[in-house]
Amino acid sequence: MDEGGKLSFQKISSSQPIPAIETTLSCPLSAIEKIQPGFPGKNSPQFLWNGLLDLLRNRIPETAFNTWFAHLSIADMESGRIVVGVPNTFVLEYVEHHYKSVLEAAVSEILGTFLPVSFTIKPAAIAEAFHPDASEKNPASSVHVKSTVTVNATVPLYAGNTFEDFVIGDCNQLAHAACMAVAESPGRNKFNPLVLYGGTGMGKTHLLQAIAHFCLENETVRKIVYRTSEEFTREYIEFVQRNKDSRAFYKLYKDADILLLDDIQFLAGKPGTQDEFFNIFSALQSFNRQIVITSDRPPAQIQGLHTRLLSRFDTGFLADLQPPNLETRLAILQKKAAMDPGSCVDEDVLAYVAGHVTSSVRELEGTLIKLSAYADFIHAPITVSIAKEILGDTVRNHNRGVALKSIIQAVATEFGIPHALLTSQTRKKNVAEPRHAAMYLARQLTDNSLYTIGLAFNRDYSTAIHSIKRTEQVMETDPAFRTRIEKIRAQLG
Repeated sequence: MDEGGKLSFQKISSSQPIPAIETTLSCPLSAIEKIQPGFPGKNSPQFLWNGLLDLLRNRIPETAFNTWFAHLSIADMESGRIVVGVPNTFVLEYVEHHYKSVLEAAVSEILGTFLPVSFTIKPAAIAEAFHPDASEKNPASSVHVKSTVTVNATVPLYAGNTFEDFVIGDCNQLAHAACMAVAESPGRNKFNPLVLYGGTGMGKTHLLQAIAHFCLENETVRKIVYRTSEEFTREYIEFVQRNKDSRAFYKLYKDADILLLDDIQFLAGKPGTQDEFFNIFSALQSFNRQIVITSDRPPAQIQGLHTRLLSRFDTGFLADLQPPNLETRLAILQKKAAMDPGSCVDEDVLAYVAGHVTSSVRELEGTLIKLSAYADFIHAPITVSIAKEILGDTVRNHNRGVALKSIIQAVATEFGIPHALLTSQTRKKNVAEPRHAAMYLARQLTDNSLYTIGLAFNRDYSTAIHSIKRTEQVMETDPAFRTRIEKIRAQLG
């Protein structure tokens, strides 16, 4: 315990296995006998667990994922079984009842064979060492890393989320440079506040945690506070309910040298929490303390955020992270593959994956994990032909994905208007109808979310929904219009 009565523990080196909590996945020895203890190699239990988490993040609501899976991790393997631990009986019973089949499906998808899942309880002391739980006396654990630096965090800093492990490309180099400047001189740079925004899986959280790791290693600050906006909201509600006074909550943050807040869009529609965040933001900014936040879209496009908050964000620097291009995707895969000296995934396979998995960094890494695990399973290198078979559905889905720019250009050409008008704010009928059609085709021919489609046309997701429905209605009543849409679809393949 530190002087404030908070749980503290020593920093875990990136070369050490990360303490975990358990759950058990059993399978034939042949499927996992090459998976060896240790972290972060691809043949390690932790690497497999990271792959499972990447799959589950896209299949489980964010709140549920953060509540239940933040406290689970592979701990060991015994007699052909993958052991995953849970902190207590309550979590064990809940996860076993609600997520056992989900875990089994994810494991099967990675290793290519059915693996029954079981659960076990790991000693609470070990669980608390890396996943400190909030409690009435300790709303957030203070992690003492060096004698002069502490981290106040309710979620773990993952060892792999460092600047050294971040692959730089045209899609993210500005964001990376800004984060480096912030980490080197917190509060004494041109990027305060710094706002990172971009779609899911683009590397925002990686950069946010990289800042924390750099500050810890180089002691550029004395106190780091790291939160997701969901955790920030939960803490605020608990403090108000318990103390009837938000000043106690404010004290948690007032001494921070750097505040790192992930997923600011979660505060939308929560006026009380926004008010408290505004007060904290203003206080920290007045003392030149560093603030870095992330969002899944530009803050101005987040409906339900106070204008005064948006105005504060505008005083800083906004950096977006775009989907990686082919060169960057290949570099990411090569870097991840290099982490495993015994990798059974050839360079031509990496090139194949880079050319066909294009949506996000997270999906790239998940695909590589899947191929690596399968190579361990069959005891043979992965060839392009094997990769095509394993990734059949994934590749087919991405092959049907047409670039949004191509859709915009094709629609503009068909309707005889400048393509820039499709992303403009004009509502003229001769532009609005083609814009609706372009959004409809984007939904039909790509795997992009409604939010991403709306963003491509400088609209929100609700406008994208309206545009798609509008186009469907016109196609039902206007054969000539339907023919034009089908013509564009055929051109795009």
